[in-house]
Amino acid sequence: MPDILRPEDKQAIISAADSLIEEAIDFLQGMLRIPSINPPGVAYPECASYIGERLAALGYQVEYITLSAAENAELAPYGEGLPRTNVLGRLPGPQSSPVIHFNGHMDVVPVGMDWSTPPFGGEVRAGRVYGRGAADMKGGIAAQVYAVEAIRRAGLQLQGTVEQSGVVDEESTGNRNAGMGLLVERGLISSERTDYVVITEPLNIDNICLGHRGAIWGEIQTIGRQSHGSTPAQGVNALEHMAGFIDEVTGQLAPRLRQRQNHYPVVPATANAASLSFNVIQGGTNVNSVPDSCCVAFDRRLVTSESLADARQELWDILERRVQTIPDFRYEYKERYAAAPTWVSAETPLVQSFASAIQHILGRAPGYVCSPGTDDQRFVVQNAGIEQCIIYGPGEITQAHIVDESLAIADLLVSIKIMALATAELLGVQRHA
Repeated sequence: MPDILRPEDKQAIISAADSLIEEAIDFLQGMLRIPSINPPGVAYPECASYIGERLAALGYQVEYITLSAAENAELAPYGEGLPRTNVLGRLPGPQSSPVIHFNGHMDVVPVGMDWSTPPFGGEVRAGRVYGRGAADMKGGIAAQVYAVEAIRRAGLQLQGTVEQSGVVDEESTGNRNAGMGLLVERGLISSERTDYVVITEPLNIDNICLGHRGAIWGEIQTIGRQSHGSTPAQGVNALEHMAGFIDEVTGQLAPRLRQRQNHYPVVPATANAASLSFNVIQGGTNVNSVPDSCCVAFDRRLVTSESLADARQELWDILERRVQTIPDFRYEYKERYAAAPTWVSAETPLVQSFASAIQHILGRAPGYVCSPGTDDQRFVVQNAGIEQCIIYGPGEITQAHIVDESLAIADLLVSIKIMALATAELLGVQRHA
């Protein structure tokens, strides 16, 4: 797209970003010190308030999006009844459009053991900020807020409207959820009122993520008949039936899946193929009884050329063939979560503005990549019908969910500059008189 920012405006934005990096780090540290752990979803109201207060201090109109008890039970069934609170800030410009919406999730996964630094301390060490959520993805929230602030402190007024949201429950996914899914369902993000959406997940500062792989999380139960362990022929061993099923899938279907490669690079590259893994198994009650039930939980990941219907059918075909060929084979199939693969075009003003900003700041063209897991982009693209939605933020995907999670301050600063330049390009700016 044509370059509509004057060189002096670009330089003013870059200089402003340099000057406010310490403020951005301080904001990030404050978020990291709030243990918004999911599951079950603790400290959500506190984290939403912290973000909202900073947005209000920066001049945003702030509202909090909460759930009724019934909505909480339906949308957060694993949340132990804890309150869900999202925060939304709006910074109107002199023109009602375009509208760019920046989004990050404030929930973080549990900590784990053997950290060398307090996981909720926000400690700075050797140029990195440490803490659970530093990369995934409170660092993204800090970057999106201060990218817009860099434009304003450069003495420029954005002509369109900026929205900033911090949402819950991204880590617990769900076909619907109490975070981004709820904002879409309530029309707060919609194709009628939202032009661009940027989700600030970490997939490396030189990449623009255009989509994610699909997923099915489900359970398969084989159903047998109990008998005494001394007379197994009188029973039907559900565990043995399950073992045979797993053996067939891993021996025949799994190798075919590994041949299906994503059309665009996935970060990390080890996730570039379709996959299926059996990750939890439960069967039997005691050693001297033939088990009448065995249940396995599976995780199926789809590349962008696959469909949910075809992925299901592959499993159902194996199960039904076993029903027809193996005496007494019975099963039940259930799904907990399903998300279709998502992919958007690189030939849009949103993507091209970010590509131009990456070229300007880093001196190289961006990589166009696919996320290995699903994320909140699915709600925006599939449910709200907004095609101009990308993933771009600070941090490395390899830092997500690990012990000693951290974010490089240099990456935080670069992402602020890139998001600021792209936003100024998309919304247009005027210098204050």
